[in-house]
Amino acid sequence: MKKINFFVILSFFILTTLSGQIQYKSKYPDIPIVDVHVHINGVDDVSNYLKVSEAMKQQYGSNLAFFIGFLSAQNYTSVEVKASAQNRFLFTASEMRPHKGLNNTPEEIVDLVRGGLVGLKFWFGDPHRVIKEGETGITRIDDPYYEKLFSTLERENVLMTSLHIADPNGPFNDRQLWMTDPIYYWGQIRAFENVVAKYPKLTIVAAHGAWIVCQDAQLDYMRYMFSTYPNLYVDISATFQYMPLMNYENLREFYIEFQDRILYGSDFGRDDVQKTAERFAINFALLETDQMVDGNFRNQKIVKGLNLPKEVLEKIYNKNALKLYPGLKEAMALK
Repeated sequence: MKKINFFVILSFFILTTLSGQIQYKSKYPDIPIVDVHVHINGVDDVSNYLKVSEAMKQQYGSNLAFFIGFLSAQNYTSVEVKASAQNRFLFTASEMRPHKGLNNTPEEIVDLVRGGLVGLKFWFGDPHRVIKEGETGITRIDDPYYEKLFSTLERENVLMTSLHIADPNGPFNDRQLWMTDPIYYWGQIRAFENVVAKYPKLTIVAAHGAWIVCQDAQLDYMRYMFSTYPNLYVDISATFQYMPLMNYENLREFYIEFQDRILYGSDFGRDDVQKTAERFAINFALLETDQMVDGNFRNQKIVKGLNLPKEVLEKIYNKNALKLYPGLKEAMALK
């Protein structure tokens, strides 16, 4: 009997490995999932996400229903991109690398939003990844240069759909490094807090958990941020890779405690449909189940899913987005 069990288990493991697919089936096919963090550079990207959505439904039972897409500048007014969306997308303007100044004036950004976009993505990434040695540029997000932008967005009630700040990673070509200069990193985080505090009526969705959800000590700081600043929300795109670095119960309690402030996002680029569907399935399994998930994460491959309650998942998957993104409720009703 022991030999039979051993070979049954071994065979299952081999088949699972060879299949290349995560063994996950959604427990909640009735919950529509809104991905608030996708990148759109043209019609092909829209088409790819729609194919992935169908693959998720067919293979995993997940209802990946809607997307918030960050449009590249050349696509702000693209009739083709918007027509291809099939009432499954809303789009937001992007300032992708504002370290040397804005591409659009604050007034132009407001006009874009009034013209049908839902907000602004502000990609103030870690400057050491984008400013070459010897070059100059704006190195802190609380620089006075941006004051007019933030004050205008606050006054005009424009949603900051994705505020991107300091990565916890090393330079762009060595992403395995972890906060090689913690003083610099925390200086960036404090600059971010200065912006959140200075513009209390500016609603901010910070990308990637504001990169303050990657260690247990960071979660404590994020608890302080959420408790202090009611205008702050985060999407959790690209944060799943750091789950192995945190205490399981601490992370699960954090998600439950701040369920009203967390939104689902993927940050996946255009890729093979099947491969992208599997990446979504890994995310959803980690949120919905308590199974051991092989996400090919750094430092530790196998991670236990958080098994969040259904009411928490509903908020993360769609309810929080519905209360923040203008036009989303109406757009989803069109489906």
